[in-house]
Amino acid sequence: MTLTPIRGAPPGASIPDFPVEKPTTEPSPATATPTTGNQRHLPPPRQPYAPIEIPGDRFTLAFRVIPEQPAISRPTMTIHVVAHIKGDVSYTVGHLKMSASDARRFLTDLRNRQSPIIAKGDEDGTVEIECTFTGSRHIFSVRTLGEGRVMCRVLSGVELDIETVASDLLADLGV
Repeated sequence: MTLTPIRGAPPGASIPDFPVEKPTTEPSPATATPTTGNQRHLPPPRQPYAPIEIPGDRFTLAFRVIPEQPAISRPTMTIHVVAHIKGDVSYTVGHLKMSASDARRFLTDLRNRQSPIIAKGDEDGTVEIECTFTGSRHIFSVRTLGEGRVMCRVLSGVELDIETVASDLLADLGV
């Protein structure tokens, strides 16, 4: 079998020879070691604008940044307070919606461990959330608007890195 010249090669260009013998090297064995139960697994990287949840015993706070839609709306952040009942049943008991400037202020204070911090929905909402720091735990107290009574509390565990949560949400806001 004769090889044909490579398309686009100048006239009279040599035709390269290709090896016809089989490779003599053996494929190297896999060097990966199996994971053991005591190795820490890193979570997959967070997708931008994905909601971030702060779970509690009976309630969860779900933070979400809605990006800017040019000529339609500015970026905002919403926080939904979700109650969990037996099984997989859950419902939203309150929410607040913050403008980007108020959300940046709240998240910066949260990241810097200011205490107490109060989040109010300057654009919409049925609740306000107060965050206080006590040692290694964060306590989020949810109050209904216009009332002083605490509707629920969400205690974050030591495994939750609140600074990373705040930084991720700030990045979604463009800071």
